[in-house]
Amino acid sequence: MAHWFDLGDVAVVPLIEDDRLLIEPGEFFPGLEPDLAGWYAQEPWFDRAAGKLVFAIQSFVVCSTDEVLVVDACVGAGKDRRRAEFDQLPDRWMRQFLATGLRPAEVDAVVFTHLHTDHVGAATVQREPVFPDAPHFVVEEEFRYWSSEAGGAAMRRTGDYLTDSVLPIEQAGQLSFVAPDAVLGKHAELVPAAGHTPGNVCVRVRGSAGTVLLAGDTMHHGVQIRHPELSTRYCVDPEEAARVRSRILEEAGDSVLLPTHFPAPSAGRVRRGRGGYGFVFASDLLRAGPFRYGEWREQRWGS
Repeated sequence: MAHWFDLGDVAVVPLIEDDRLLIEPGEFFPGLEPDLAGWYAQEPWFDRAAGKLVFAIQSFVVCSTDEVLVVDACVGAGKDRRRAEFDQLPDRWMRQFLATGLRPAEVDAVVFTHLHTDHVGAATVQREPVFPDAPHFVVEEEFRYWSSEAGGAAMRRTGDYLTDSVLPIEQAGQLSFVAPDAVLGKHAELVPAAGHTPGNVCVRVRGSAGTVLLAGDTMHHGVQIRHPELSTRYCVDPEEAARVRSRILEEAGDSVLLPTHFPAPSAGRVRRGRGGYGFVFASDLLRAGPFRYGEWREQRWGS
């Protein structure tokens, strides 16, 4: 479904490359036997017929009158990838970006929460940066890890996305290293969240009508809200990833979390109950229908 999130003077717009990627529970969480009575084993989180977890592949555009920020860049089109669902995709991501009325030259900055294949691919086409005037921010430790022998070994399961999707940005002089708690403009700041990867971050977006934490891959599925101790097989440091996740849930309060891979509408509030944490989708911030940047500016500022 087409939708976006209304923070008053800021809009957060999902660019959804795949709204229903089905994954065997044991692939991400070895040994997991989902509790079919649990909320995370119901739709939209779980496909009962297939017996698989439901994931989204998406990234986000953060829009204000002052700046346009892209957070992550999905798998991307026409890339050679070992996972069949990621290999040689059509360019759905860029079509969605252009449908907002924005153009690549209008993007002020790109943020990579981390450098996994499903977060960087659409930032280049034929090994050229898509956003020609934008710095691409990443934590230096993240880049150094994936450029190392250990990172190279980890990429063998996916295909060498660093070469076709990250190094071209560095070679163009557009890759900029930032601190994991850097402030990015008037509305966004990074939140350190190492564990899933060595330089993993979240992005906190503040608007006049609310705050959203773009939680990236600190949690992939609702089962990790019910069981914060559960890290994926793809976490570089599973114990630290679990500590980060527990901290985020503990501190969530009434703020809105928007993890990258949660199924639509993805954004919600954490609720603590007797059986552990739950998650309630943030319908108050949700706006159905396509986002049009020009119309949005006109409605709010008349220009």
